[in-house]
Order: sequence, then C-alpha cells, then structure tokens
Amino acid sequence: MAEESDRPDVATFDTKEYDVTCCCDTLFCGSKTLTLGPDEAELVGNCCFKLCTSNKRGPYGELGTVDKSTCACFVGFIATSLTGSEDMICTGCGCDDATVTEIVSDLKERQGMRGDRAKTRMGESTLKSLESLHKKVDMIMANMEIERESEA
Repeated sequence: MAEESDRPDVATFDTKEYDVTCCCDTLFCGSKTLTLGPDEAELVGNCCFKLCTSNKRGPYGELGTVDKSTCACFVGFIATSLTGSEDMICTGCGCDDATVTEIVSDLKERQGMRGDRAKTRMGESTLKSLESLHKKVDMIMANMEIERESEA
C-alpha cells in the first residue's frame, strides 16, 4: 500500500502561448493569442491592424466550461469565461484537431489543479498535515512527560 504524502497537492505550470488566430481573423488583418500562465489564462485579440483590441483574462477556477466543439467540418474550443457564452474559437483554417485537443487538455489540467477542486484538495491536504503535526506534538509531550493544559 502506498504511503500518503504530508505535502500539499500542488503543481506548478510553465507559461504556454498558442496562436489561436482563425482564417477569418486573418482576412481582417487580426490575430488572437491564448496565453496560459501559471495561475490564469488570457485571450488577446485584435483586428484591423490593432484598431480594435480585446483582452480577456481569468483564473483557471473561473474558466467555466472548457470543451472541444465542432461545427460542420470546423473544430474549435469553448472556454465560457474567455470566449463568451457559446462562442467557439477555431485555430488556423478550423481543421487543426490536434492543436485544439492539446489546448483543451491543457486548460482542463490547469483548471483541475488550480480551480475550485484544487482548492478543496489543498484544504483537505492541509488538514491531514495538521492532524499529523498534532499527533507528533502529543507523542513528544508524552515522551517528555509534559501534561496538557486544561482547556477553559
């Protein structure tokens, strides 16, 4: 049986950047970039030689639904807080299934390790560590024959 670690369940992530510019954006001299940082995702878009720009940023715990989506032959992804309610982001010509799958997988992994579920796991791990610490202190006190102070 594997021994449980007293360390909190923490993962660190490198920053990754994806060019998620669709061919339609390119027609209007625009671009979109998705940057996955250690704690948050950022979607930066522009069009018409940067006359119009948008910047959406949010922590992984608040991304909402992250899914791969298809429409006819186009493949894209949806991350509700970054893309809007049901707006799909396609990359390139809209047929790059491998890149979209990688982006969705990466977002879900980061969401799982940095989102609400991760915070719950961190809290549970912290409680286990504290419980272990209490047991160690009790053993030291017993070994040194120190009585516990009465709780008032």
